[in-house]
Amino acid sequence: MNRPGTLLKAAAAVVLSTCLYPALPAFGQAAPPAGARAVPEAKFGGVGLSDAIDFIRDVSGANITVNWKALGEAGVTPETPVSLRLHNVTVRKVLTALLNEAGGNGSLTFVVDEGVIEITTQQIADARLITKVYPIDDLLVEIPDFNNAPDFNLQQQGARGSSGGGGGGGGSSGGGGQGLFGNSGSTKEKEPTKTKEERGKDIVDLITSTVRPDVWRDNGGTASIRYFNGNLIVSAPASVHEQLGG
Repeated sequence: MNRPGTLLKAAAAVVLSTCLYPALPAFGQAAPPAGARAVPEAKFGGVGLSDAIDFIRDVSGANITVNWKALGEAGVTPETPVSLRLHNVTVRKVLTALLNEAGGNGSLTFVVDEGVIEITTQQIADARLITKVYPIDDLLVEIPDFNNAPDFNLQQQGARGSSGGGGGGGGSSGGGGQGLFGNSGSTKEKEPTKTKEERGKDIVDLITSTVRPDVWRDNGGTASIRYFNGNLIVSAPASVHEQLGG
């Protein structure tokens, strides 16, 4: 929504300066992801949301689209006022703060798809399920139980050896039959170890209880996750995959 003079009319509230524009990447150097691009300063004082987004788009060079129809159904218009002041942050952080200011209750969000940032409602974003496979074999390695290892008691063994040195054949210095490893004659009941599948299920339970619990199918949502043969198969909104590192 490029209206001539829009940013000039908002000059009292929005600080525009050539120093705000991030340097272009060097030749041959890949540009940072859309959401990770830098915004040295974003200063808004009661300007319309559309004007603020135009400013972020121009300063960062990011491709930003807005589903105004969806935002309108959530009660947010291009003229919804926003006030914000941030320094040296990413596009992702600025947009998150702006949408929280405009929506007020976490109803707005954005998703990044092939370098394009789309601003929409949380409800629409959650309806778009993305399926990805995460290898987790390195998280399922069984750690040895060192509690059941024998006790190595060099000091006690040395004392026992010195006490038996002057007896001239007296065998009574054996002292209970313990050797160098103090508990070598004892046995400890070893706790049953979990199978790989059980450890995978534990990771699934951890994710569904900590990463947006409301979106998972078991909790009444639409997202799903399961463990299979050393992998997690996750069908979930983009926000979930971001938190999982995908």
